[in-house]
Amino acid sequence: MKHVALSEQDYQRLSATLTRLAPQGAMSLEKLDGFFAALLCGPEAIKPVECLPAILGAAFDDEEAFRTPKAMDQFVRQLSGHWLDIAHTLQQGLPFQPWLDEDEHGQVHGNAWAEGFSEGMQLMHEDWTLLFDDADAAPALAPIMALAFEHHPDPDMRPFLAGVSDAQRELWLGEISDAVARIHAFFARLRAEIAAAEADAEDEA
Repeated sequence: MKHVALSEQDYQRLSATLTRLAPQGAMSLEKLDGFFAALLCGPEAIKPVECLPAILGAAFDDEEAFRTPKAMDQFVRQLSGHWLDIAHTLQQGLPFQPWLDEDEHGQVHGNAWAEGFSEGMQLMHEDWTLLFDDADAAPALAPIMALAFEHHPDPDMRPFLAGVSDAQRELWLGEISDAVARIHAFFARLRAEIAAAEADAEDEA
């Protein structure tokens, strides 16, 4: 079945809904993009509807967050559509382009995207240690973790206490696309190896 990407209008509506629910703790579209990227790159894909509490925050339990069941259904459809857009990009080996919003000065920071990716990693934290423990693959996480922890409340968790230069930020942002591809390839290879081992075990049984 041919993949049909969400339209620009769909993305505008999705972003508007998330912005409206932001006071209740809903993710921004930028953070959602990073969150979904981590879930789709990682050890085992998790369906987006299973993550609604994390995505919507307190709005998940608010019966008035969506005026009608149709509005809720439309939101879930748009979420699923964005999920499928990212999945298609990764599965086809296409260049991944993170959704990065500009601030009021037209500057891109990338922190929300990286924080979303980090939050996605936490859902299967133990399995992600496989990547952290791999000397060849672990460096792919460096730019993402640097942006995710840039403003961490604990100064000891921040990569640069004196602040980050514009040049360093541009470098990190430019590395996201390749980092996501490398992380996806790492776990895809692991899944293939596990599936092959299980198939061999069944043949021997």
